[in-house]
Amino acid sequence: MTERSAPHVYLCVPTFRRPEGLRNLLTHVESLTYSGSIHVVVVDNDAETPVGAAIVKTMSRTFRFPLTCVVEPRRGQTYAYNRAFAIACCATPRPDFVAVLDDDEYPDPNWLTEMTRVALQYRVDIVGGPVIPVFEDPGHWLAKSGFYAPVRFSTGPVPLIYGAGNMLIRRNVLEQYLDEPFLHAFAFTGGSDYDFFWRCYIDGRSFAWADAAQVFETTPRSRTTVGYLLRRKFRNGTEATRLERKFLRTAAGAVRRWYTGLGMLGIGIFSLPLAALGGRRAMMNSLMKAARGAGRIAAEFDLHYEQYR
Repeated sequence: MTERSAPHVYLCVPTFRRPEGLRNLLTHVESLTYSGSIHVVVVDNDAETPVGAAIVKTMSRTFRFPLTCVVEPRRGQTYAYNRAFAIACCATPRPDFVAVLDDDEYPDPNWLTEMTRVALQYRVDIVGGPVIPVFEDPGHWLAKSGFYAPVRFSTGPVPLIYGAGNMLIRRNVLEQYLDEPFLHAFAFTGGSDYDFFWRCYIDGRSFAWADAAQVFETTPRSRTTVGYLLRRKFRNGTEATRLERKFLRTAAGAVRRWYTGLGMLGIGIFSLPLAALGGRRAMMNSLMKAARGAGRIAAEFDLHYEQYR
C-alpha cells in the first residue's frame, strides 16, 4: 500500500486522567508503519484538570502527525467519543476512515496498516481487532489464569464486533449516526459501543476482524483483583440483558433472558462447594458465572453498575 493509495485516517483518542497512559499511546502512534495520512485528535473529558490536554500541547510541537486536543466538559465517556467522531467526520480534507484507541492502550507498529488492509480487502464498513492485556504484575495468579484473554476470530468477515477499543469505521458510515453514535444512556456504565454496533448490524452494515492488528492494554494491579473481576462480570451481565431488552423485544426473548440469568446465577452458586475442591481458579469460574447472572437479573429491574462514574 503506497502513501498515495493508502486511505486517510483520523485517529480518535478519548482520555480521562491518564496522562502517562496517553503519553505512552501517542509515543507508539508515532512508531506506526502506516504509509498513509494520519490525523490524531485527543478529547480530554476532564474540564477541571485537563492533564491530557497538557500532554498533547507538549507533544504536538514535535509530533510526527498532526495532533490536536479539545476538552469536552460534559462528563461521561460517550460525550468524549462522540465529540471526537464529530471532529473527525467534519475535518477538511475528510478522512476515508475513523479509528479509535483508548488512553490505556497502545498499538502494534503494523496495527493501522493491517486494519485498513482488512477493510479494503473485504470491503466492509467496520473492522475490529484484539485488545491484549499487558499486566503490571504478570506473576499474579489472576494474570496467569486466562480470565483476561480477549475473544479472537480468524481474519475476515464476522457478523459483529463487540468493542471500540480497537476499531476502524468508514467515515461515510459513521457520519450517518452523528446525531448520537454512542448513546449517552451508557455514559457511565459502558456498553455504548456494543449498542452502536448492534444498531449498525440492524442497518445492514458489514464487519470484519483483523486478528493481526493488535492493540495492547495496560492492566494495573488494581484490575488484577477478585473484586474487580466480579464487578466487571456483573457489568457484562447487565450490559447483555440491557441490549437484549432493547433489540429482542419478544416474549420468547424475555423468557430466554430470565432463564439465562437465573441459570447462570444458580449454577454459579450451587457449583461453589464442588469448585472449592478444584482450587481458586475453579472457584473464580463459579463466582464469575454467578456475578454475570446476578448482573443480568439486576438489569431486568434497571439496576446498572456505573463502572465509569
